[in-house]
Amino acid sequence: MTFLVPLAGWLAVLTVPISLLYILRVRWRRQPVSTTMFWQRVAEEHRIRSLWRRLRRLLSLLVNLLFLLLLVAAVMHPVFSSRIHTTKSIIVLDNSLSMNAIEADGTSRLDAAKMAIRHWLSSMPRGHQVALLTAGGEPRVVVGFTERFGAIRKKLEAIEPGTGTARLADAVKLAKDISLRKTGTKIHVYTDGCSVDIEPLRKDGDLRFSPIGGRLENTAIVKFQPRRTFGAPVGYELLAEVVHFGEKTVECRFEVDLDGIPVDVVPLTLRPNVPQMVMIQGVTEKGGVLRGTLDVHDALPADDTASAPLADDGGQNILFHGDANFFLDAVLQSQPNTAVHVVDDLPETIPADSVLVVHQTVPEKLPGGNVLLMNPCNSGDLLRVDGNLGAPLVGKQEQEQPLLRFVHLANVVFPGARRLEPVAVESEEYKFVPMIETPAGEPLYVCITTPENRVLALSAELSRGELALRTAFPILIANALMFFRGDGGELQPATLPGDSVESDLSLAPDDFYRLRTEPSGYKVAERPLWFWPALAALLLSVTEWWAFQRRLLD
Repeated sequence: MTFLVPLAGWLAVLTVPISLLYILRVRWRRQPVSTTMFWQRVAEEHRIRSLWRRLRRLLSLLVNLLFLLLLVAAVMHPVFSSRIHTTKSIIVLDNSLSMNAIEADGTSRLDAAKMAIRHWLSSMPRGHQVALLTAGGEPRVVVGFTERFGAIRKKLEAIEPGTGTARLADAVKLAKDISLRKTGTKIHVYTDGCSVDIEPLRKDGDLRFSPIGGRLENTAIVKFQPRRTFGAPVGYELLAEVVHFGEKTVECRFEVDLDGIPVDVVPLTLRPNVPQMVMIQGVTEKGGVLRGTLDVHDALPADDTASAPLADDGGQNILFHGDANFFLDAVLQSQPNTAVHVVDDLPETIPADSVLVVHQTVPEKLPGGNVLLMNPCNSGDLLRVDGNLGAPLVGKQEQEQPLLRFVHLANVVFPGARRLEPVAVESEEYKFVPMIETPAGEPLYVCITTPENRVLALSAELSRGELALRTAFPILIANALMFFRGDGGELQPATLPGDSVESDLSLAPDDFYRLRTEPSGYKVAERPLWFWPALAALLLSVTEWWAFQRRLLD
């Protein structure tokens, strides 16, 4: 057994003054009185009981010295040497989003978990080694194995509320790894149970769970994704999903703003645990940050707000090269937020915000960037044009392609179409994708991608036939320009505080919270050794008081 002696040695010195006070005697003084009858009787009783009285004084001295020794033993914090070397504990603290929930007493779950850990540390003996991990988001070792509980408390208070999901399984695996998977190491998990890992981990006999909080109702934004409208670069759409996790229907408002400017307010009636979709459309050339807010008061305010960036539509430059065409010029000029420039000399590289439109005559080598080939008449470095197809009908088109969204060209004649063929075998470096074909499988509209280029080629004479007169033609050009922008129809990543798992504050089963039978510390039989001498000193002081009141001790 090992003793830690900071203050105990100085307390042991108190045995000297206590012994001196009991050794000292008050000398009797002679005093003449009128009679000696009473003093003779007292002297006789004193002679009879003198030995007992001496024993009573000695017993009182021993009781006080024993009280002091027990107090010194408690201050010395005795610890079994075997426990020092073999007993370790690892605390896994869940600091995910759901731990920010406010309980009925006004305390957050994270603060309640910290309080429970402090209580647990106060019950641990000196020499016990403890490590501290967090499980909110990426598991992290906050404090390695140490006997300094003060350092653990300091690091514990510095843990901030998280915004990620609880990764309890990964945190437990990390805890077992740093413990070298020794059977004597105990892992204590402080969590509210809002995790998909809770049920499998409860079957692990090496874990001791300390449930935090209870079942609460909560309303949350679980999806929030904007995108630019495909085919309308100045428009945008916002897709949101709101869920009320609880047992009753609630009414609230969903407010949306763009850079602080209100966009829309949608009243909602949410049924319990039923997701409700919200679609909002708007128009703006400038981008910014779209933010959605729920006008509710629930246990977890963090998931009542979500935000996502909206791409800035900075405009698009169209570089036109080749023979002029009335229909093509009219369609290009009608595109919103674009500027058309006629160029004779082609640049080596096309800027990212620009598109090169080549009509009929194709240069031998295309510049790197975005290129739209209209009715190509000759071959180039990325496309082979060979033979005339006459006036074929459209037999097949890939409806799933975003480039053909809202475009219907079945049985439309493409007069003057030429055969489009790839110049190389399809590979990771060169892809040739037909999107519109004749009934015989001849490509009429293709997409070519290389590391340097994105090329669209349409084979049809616009001055002949009905293609240029159909509404599908300007839609086809608009889809192509949006394809070159790169943000049309693509959902933008949202900044959500959590997910549906973290927002469901009633996810854990009822029997999980009934585990709250012990504060994750040692049981009564496993109390630290200093507890027992302290308890004995207390019982001894009570016994001495009782004996003094009974005149058994002086």
